[in-house]
Amino acid sequence: MLAKLFAEWFVSITFFSDKIRTLLAEFLSVVFFALAVYLCAKLVKKVAQLVLESGFVSKRFPRMTKALKHARLLAAVGYTISAIAAIHLYPVFVPEEGALLAALMSRAVGIYVVLCFMVLFVSALDILDYLYGRNPNVPLRGVFQAGKIVIYLLAALVIVSILISKKPMYVITGLSAAAAVFMLIFKDPILGFAAGIQLASNRLLKIGDWITMASHGADGTVIDITLTTVRVQNFDNTIINVPAYDLVSQPFQNWSGMVQSGARRIKRSINIDVETIKFLDRDLLERLLKIQLISGYLQQKITEVSAFNEKYGDKESMLNGRHLTNVGTFRAYALAYLNSLPTVDHKQTCMVRQLDPTTAGLPLEIYCFTATTEWSKYEDIQSDIFDHLYSVMEEFDLYPFQQPAGRNVTQAVENIMMKKYRWP
Repeated sequence: MLAKLFAEWFVSITFFSDKIRTLLAEFLSVVFFALAVYLCAKLVKKVAQLVLESGFVSKRFPRMTKALKHARLLAAVGYTISAIAAIHLYPVFVPEEGALLAALMSRAVGIYVVLCFMVLFVSALDILDYLYGRNPNVPLRGVFQAGKIVIYLLAALVIVSILISKKPMYVITGLSAAAAVFMLIFKDPILGFAAGIQLASNRLLKIGDWITMASHGADGTVIDITLTTVRVQNFDNTIINVPAYDLVSQPFQNWSGMVQSGARRIKRSINIDVETIKFLDRDLLERLLKIQLISGYLQQKITEVSAFNEKYGDKESMLNGRHLTNVGTFRAYALAYLNSLPTVDHKQTCMVRQLDPTTAGLPLEIYCFTATTEWSKYEDIQSDIFDHLYSVMEEFDLYPFQQPAGRNVTQAVENIMMKKYRWP
């Protein structure tokens, strides 16, 4: 035993008492023991760095090399090797006669070993987090963070058992009484861990997705997924932290399917003033026949209507026959116009339909998909479509519904009526 050798050496060169010499010998034994463990950790770390920075490893596995440096795994390996060495060096440096020192050093070595292995496992998870934590397809960062929490809890449990010289099961039994308190303290991590598993396993969300969650004011791109929160960068560059559990318990809209399809939907209505809806008269029909997009449609309809009226019609009342309307013809024109646009995805649903009339007129809904998902181009295409449709409505003697505005409301209504009925 080194402590005994130190004590015998002090006997020959000092005039201290035996008790003081023994204490000094024990102190020096602990110092040399700690120094030996420290030198072992530094030596292992230095050798590992030389191997890692050699061209054979760094050039063949550059990403892994960066991950090892980021997670500081080399230092963790050095600590772990030094902990294993400490277990073997402990009997050499610690005297058997000093029961108190032996008990303290035994606990200290045990705690050091637990901490070293904890650091090693956490560093391994950091490497996995660096390599796969931001995988856009399967976000695993929350899972790795949950693994770290489990490692910390297990390490704390073992350390407490070492300090009180009891088995870990004894500590677990004692902590069961405080389970409710722990559940309250770690409520968010537990819920976040469960939500993270559901998000990852069901692939509900990944980094880079555009999501909308009105309850949290989130409308932007997912930039990070952690154990308890999901960070969303809104389009105004603000950052919203959404609890991971809320993404499972509350509805949110994920636009990734739209982006992957390459087509984005247009779903907007034009409110038509119902007082402008009427049958096509001869003048209006002749004017509309000159429009190339619907000339074929009108000729086909004229043939069908004429055949029906000759067989079943009654000239005494227009209601006894079939007649074309300006709103139906405009709907056919809008559909033909959409089908003629190269910016509209013709593989997707494309239609123009009437919705239930309201106090704001008859909604004529444009339902189609653009051939691009880029936001600015999408808005340009949508605006061009409605610019055109609003501009050509007057050719069909149709007018959009609009609330009278201005100081003289009566005059505004008269102007609208004169325009609709073409008063002299």
